[in-house]
Amino acid sequence: MGTEAAAPKNKKLINKGVRRVMSSLFKKSLVATSLSLLAVQAHSAGFQVSETSVSGLGRAFAGEAAIADNAAVGARNAAALTRFNTTAFSGGLTIIDPDVHADIESGGDGLLNKQALQAANLSTEEKDLAPTEYVPNFHLIKPIDERLAVGFSAFSNFGLSTEYSKDFAAGPGAGDTALVTMNFNPNIAYKLNDQWSIGAGISAIYADAELNRFAGAGAIDFDGPGPGSATLSSFNITDPKTRIAHLKGDGWGFGWNLGVLWEMDEDNRFGLSYRSQTDITLEGDYEGLSTYGTGTPGQFDKVSGELELNLPEVIEFSGFHQLNQQIAVHYSAMYVGWDSFQELKATGEQCNDLVNNVDNQCLQKDENWNDSWRYALGATYTMDDHWAFRAGYAYDESPVDAEDRTLSIPDSDRHWWSLGTTYTANENLSVDAGFAYLDGDQVDGTEDGFAFSAGGDAHIYGLQLNYLF
Repeated sequence: MGTEAAAPKNKKLINKGVRRVMSSLFKKSLVATSLSLLAVQAHSAGFQVSETSVSGLGRAFAGEAAIADNAAVGARNAAALTRFNTTAFSGGLTIIDPDVHADIESGGDGLLNKQALQAANLSTEEKDLAPTEYVPNFHLIKPIDERLAVGFSAFSNFGLSTEYSKDFAAGPGAGDTALVTMNFNPNIAYKLNDQWSIGAGISAIYADAELNRFAGAGAIDFDGPGPGSATLSSFNITDPKTRIAHLKGDGWGFGWNLGVLWEMDEDNRFGLSYRSQTDITLEGDYEGLSTYGTGTPGQFDKVSGELELNLPEVIEFSGFHQLNQQIAVHYSAMYVGWDSFQELKATGEQCNDLVNNVDNQCLQKDENWNDSWRYALGATYTMDDHWAFRAGYAYDESPVDAEDRTLSIPDSDRHWWSLGTTYTANENLSVDAGFAYLDGDQVDGTEDGFAFSAGGDAHIYGLQLNYLF
């Protein structure tokens, strides 16, 4: 490709800008971005997943720690298990259909405009980069006697998935990523008296992550015809689609939860629950720039590595009020301790972090997340013995300050609008259906010389079966 089409006139400044873009390439080549990409627009703020039940989806998860209308409450407040006097089961599936986009406005600290990047056959606009996701949940509650109950829940609290084009200009911070977690949570609850119940549980959380990163603009020589790579030539990389990092790993972590339920009277109750921070060590294989030539000259070698993933603590307060025979209102305030997510550091005996000049380090990436809040308000209308309808709204704060927002973390505040219904077939069987629309704010940011805008929304659908034995 000719220079005239590929870049502005001042080529030395352009190459200087491109080199700055690539200077922290190594930092972006492991799990760091796998936990903080655009797919978070499809969930709660950060990379939290709220879809623990379909009944909760229909009310934007307002009142979840206090309502206890089915066994799914075990995922939000163990103390509420005491409200069941017979064995209860709930199981459902939530489908998340996101519409997320990212646009690169310029590169090289503004020296490469969008037209120059496109002229180099690089993609600068991504649409539908977050694929459809399926989130299951399973809950069982078994009363032992009038005061004691046990339960088990399996659900996901955190996860994401993104798929960028291989020729995306900002390939080192994009690529494709998947993070899946599953929480296996046994609980026990005890009713102290007619008003107060307490509960506790432990969580075994499994996490599985995979990512791929690509060279992008770093493989293009903007100072001459054809690819020659002024930035990745020492790695023999001249194709933007060249994979520069690959990781696949998994691991287990363990946490605990506590809950309390205050049943002030038959129509009013409050719930408070706590889930501990959980640290998971992901172990697996890594190959990329930090292992270039460590064993085989001129190649990316596959090595063993690990990364510590810190899932935040969660505190939730909920209220429920039955105003009359047909109408109830409910609300929640949730605190998420994202300040535990300050950095991601991956280590491996054969890694060499060339940027920070640290042996046995594959990457170190600052995140600087803050604690955040989620507020929800909902209402339920019981029409008759068979049908109930619900609606809700929630406001979800982003844990990322504007100055820390990057292409790998373009997180934003979002708004939930939800509707749901329950059909009760008989005294034992009921079915929940729910829908929510998530509206994420459009945001701007810069990262490694790339200026970008990003945003998105999502439609969420769910169906759940409840049965009393």
